[in-house]
Amino acid sequence: MNFEWVENEVKEVGPGVWIRVAIDNISWADLGNGGVVIDALEDIEQADVVRALLKETTGQDLKWIVTTHWDVDHIACNPQWKREGAIDIAHESCAQSAGDWEGRPDMTFNDQGILRGAGDRRIEMKWMGGTHTPWDTVLYFPHAKVLHIADLFGWGLIPCQPTPEKVTRLKQVLSEVLNYDADAVICGHGPVTNLECIQRFLTYFDDLLETVPPLVERGLSLDEIEAKVLPPADMNAWWRFTAWKHKKNIELISTHYKPTPVGT
Repeated sequence: MNFEWVENEVKEVGPGVWIRVAIDNISWADLGNGGVVIDALEDIEQADVVRALLKETTGQDLKWIVTTHWDVDHIACNPQWKREGAIDIAHESCAQSAGDWEGRPDMTFNDQGILRGAGDRRIEMKWMGGTHTPWDTVLYFPHAKVLHIADLFGWGLIPCQPTPEKVTRLKQVLSEVLNYDADAVICGHGPVTNLECIQRFLTYFDDLLETVPPLVERGLSLDEIEAKVLPPADMNAWWRFTAWKHKKNIELISTHYKPTPVGT
């Protein structure tokens, strides 16, 4: 798979499942009896653009919005699309956070839900919150073998404050992600990836958790730790990884991760 980041590239990543790659990605799919957009960006001026792209690539009109989580860069176009007749679907925690806002979800689910299209086309939705946000939902298109995990993978960036509790939850969530039969994985930001990259991140994450805290205990500065803990060579080409993400990870672990002492 080609992991090159080409801004505003529009491509089909599985049968009927599309993405416009950007810093803030937007995805959509043909469910046979209507079109669905995944998340709603942070720029309301993109509402007409995305709806037109969905029509151009799938021949479908926008019928549903599925929201993976309630961060502001994923929901801006909701009000316009809802006024135009689209139905917004999200985990019940998103509705609780939305309050009376015009763009709030119309339909919610608890833990798991399925949006059924025509034939075998559907989206399986599973709540996996508790790390990046309380709302995170993973979406699976079984007919296309495409998985959408939003911001749970950030091309090497740890997607949360790595407190011991969140470290445990993140490993649990990403281990569940690895159980899907997926040929392509869509992220909320950056290039399309695959499950092998998710597994590589988990190995890298474990290595950082083992090597960084002892250096912090010795009183080394972040720059000194970064000089000792180099980014893995096989991850150097990951999107923006060496530019700032590896260093940010060291800072996050240094600040938030306090491993349990042996024998306690």
